[in-house]
Amino acid sequence: MSAAPACPACDVAAEANLGKAGVCHLWRCACGLVFADRATWRDPYSDKDYYDPAHQPEEHYPLQVTATERDRIATVQRFTQTGRLLDFGGGIGRTALAAHAAGFSAIVLEDSHKAVSDGKTHHPEIAWLESKAIPDSIADGSLDVITLFHVLEHLTDPRASLAQIHRKLSPGGLLVIEVPNWGSHMRRLRGLHWQFVLDHHVNHFTAASLTRLVEKIGFKLGAVEFRRTFAVNETQGWKEPLKQLLCLLGFGDILRCSFFKSAA
Repeated sequence: MSAAPACPACDVAAEANLGKAGVCHLWRCACGLVFADRATWRDPYSDKDYYDPAHQPEEHYPLQVTATERDRIATVQRFTQTGRLLDFGGGIGRTALAAHAAGFSAIVLEDSHKAVSDGKTHHPEIAWLESKAIPDSIADGSLDVITLFHVLEHLTDPRASLAQIHRKLSPGGLLVIEVPNWGSHMRRLRGLHWQFVLDHHVNHFTAASLTRLVEKIGFKLGAVEFRRTFAVNETQGWKEPLKQLLCLLGFGDILRCSFFKSAA
């Protein structure tokens, strides 16, 4: 057997081989991060546009903001009401549109050419940047809020991305991260057959491992929240209180954490 790979969060050799799921050979580090071995993993979207209709349902414009996006921005509004907000890996822009509607100056950072091209055409009220990383045109310390909703699990070098995010945020700035929750009881029951063990998810976080990584970059934890599912059920709203009860019992598959950059 080959040597255990180094953890992308702390550089220590992984302590446990969890097995292979799809194209991901998963390991667990003593710091709590579960990750795909970068030496053997191959990005299934390396030669594809994620939002190409061949891979995703065709979107209809203009986009309509849903309860899921409003719920995400409600978390932001717990801490701040205005400012310059960048949605890192913002996809087709629904979350940024919700932020714009709430009074934020919203920017989408997205590496899908199709998503950015369509967004510029149909939603010029928000700014669009086609890139994998925050460009130099965004000055250090110039952003008040950065959000990553289901992005950090995709990034091969999460520390480097978080370090750049830290630089771009203003002192006291807010960072909101949402990822699948490896600590969920559902994941424990399903093992590597859990619905969020996917070929393009290379990092799997618990609340503790995510907090440990982000605090190491220089942030302070503000709040931890759990959601039962990826999206809010708009047609059967009565299910949402039941889903929150399941979260309290440890069955929240989605983890959402808020952090602050030190004001010093």
